Amino acid sequence: MTRSFFSALLSIIVLCCLPSSAWSADWLEPGVYPVADSQESGEIHAFGNAKNFGDLSQEGLLDLAAVAPSKTGAGYLVSTTAGEVHAFGDAIHRGDLRSMSLDTPIVDLSVTPDGNGYWLVTANGTVYAFGTALWRGSLTHLDLQGPVVDLEPHSSGDGYWLTSADGGVFAFGKAQFLGGLAERSLYRPVIDLLSTPDGTGYLLVTADGGIYTKGTASFRGSLANNGVSSSLIVAAEQTADGKGYWLVSQRGTVFTFGTAPHLGQIVAHELAPIEAFAVNESDDGYWMMTSTPPGVPQDSGSGRRVIFSNQRHRVWLVEGDGSISGNFFVSGRADKPVPGSYQVFSKSRHTIAGHDDIRMEYMVRFTWGVEQAIGFHNIPIDGFGEAMQSEAQLGTYRSEGCVRLRDDQAAKLFAWAGVGTQVLVID
Repeated sequence: MTRSFFSALLSIIVLCCLPSSAWSADWLEPGVYPVADSQESGEIHAFGNAKNFGDLSQEGLLDLAAVAPSKTGAGYLVSTTAGEVHAFGDAIHRGDLRSMSLDTPIVDLSVTPDGNGYWLVTANGTVYAFGTALWRGSLTHLDLQGPVVDLEPHSSGDGYWLTSADGGVFAFGKAQFLGGLAERSLYRPVIDLLSTPDGTGYLLVTADGGIYTKGTASFRGSLANNGVSSSLIVAAEQTADGKGYWLVSQRGTVFTFGTAPHLGQIVAHELAPIEAFAVNESDDGYWMMTSTPPGVPQDSGSGRRVIFSNQRHRVWLVEGDGSISGNFFVSGRADKPVPGSYQVFSKSRHTIAGHDDIRMEYMVRFTWGVEQAIGFHNIPIDGFGEAMQSEAQLGTYRSEGCVRLRDDQAAKLFAWAGVGTQVLVID
C-alpha cells in the first residue's frame, strides 16, 4: 500500500509506552503470520549452487554446533555440541567424540585445507584432530576470560587460531598472532575469526556485526553503529579471494560485503534459530543450519519468572520448577532497561501510546523509563491501522523501550504473568 510522506515518517516513529485505559474502538485481534521457513533443529537450508544432501531434522532435538563443507562442495559435515559428527554427500566421517564425556560443549568444526581431515574444538579450548588434521596445541591449561567460539585453520593446514568471546586470539603452528581485542571493552562478544587466504591477516567479527581488522585483512563494511546493527549475528564466512564476507543473523538474514554475493535467506522460527553457516568452494552457494533455541540462561534467578535477554532479543516464561512455558523472539531497545530484577505492577488489555494514534494490546508493565512505563506488549498498530514492524523483524531492536512480541505470544505472556510476577532483565 502506498503511503504519504507523513505515513512513512510515522512508520519509523519510535514507540513510547504510556499507560492508558482501553479505547472503546474495535481492537485488532491476534494477527495471522506467515509460516516460518524453519521448523525444527537440524535443518539444512541451501542457497545458490549449494545442494541439500540431507540433515538431522528427523533425529529429534539436537543441539548443533557447526556445519562445514567438503573440499568439493558436494557434501558437508555437521557436528553436535556433544561431539558427534555426521557426514552428508561426499563428506567423509573420520571420527568423533560420541564415546567421550566432554566437560564443555563443542563450539566449532573446521575442515583441513586438503579436505581430508577436520578439527573439533570445545568452549574451554580443547582441540581434537581427525584425519590429516594436525594437532598443534590447546588452551585447556589456561583460565580463559571468555569461552572459545571459533577455530580457524591456517591456509597451510599446519596451524590454526583459536578465538574467545572476549576477543582473545591464540595462534598455533604456522598461524601468527596479529593482535586481539581482549584488552578492549567490547560492546558485544566476538563470534568468529576470518583469516585472509595467505594467513597474513584476519578479521574479528562481533555479535552486533562489528568488524575489526588485523594484519593485512581489509575492512569491507560492518553492521555496527548503523540502522541494521540490531541483528544478533551468529555466523560469518569470508570469500575465497579474501575480498568479501557474509554475516548471518539468528533469524536467517544474510548481510553481504565486498565480493560476497547474496544468494538468499530465510525467516527462522524462534524454536529453530540459525546456528551455523558455510560457503562452498566457489562462493556461489551456501548453507544455513538450525539448532535448538537457547535454554534458561545461567545466573538468571530462580522461581516463576519472566526473563528478558536484551542481547539475545529473547523472552522466556519460566515455571517454578525450571520448565519453560514460553521461548519467544522479541524486539526491544538496545541496553534498555538496565539489567536487574523487576516486578509486573500493572496490566492493560488495550492501551495507547498517547500520540499519533499508536495502539497496543496485552500491555504488561514492569518498570519505568525516564517518562513512560516500560512493559511487554504486541507489535503496535500505527494511526493508519498498520503494524509498525513485521513478525520477521522480531529478534532485532525496534522499540524505544518496551518489549514487543508477536500478537499471540503477547497474549500468552499477558495471561501468564500476573501483577507481582518477577521480571529479570539480563544482557
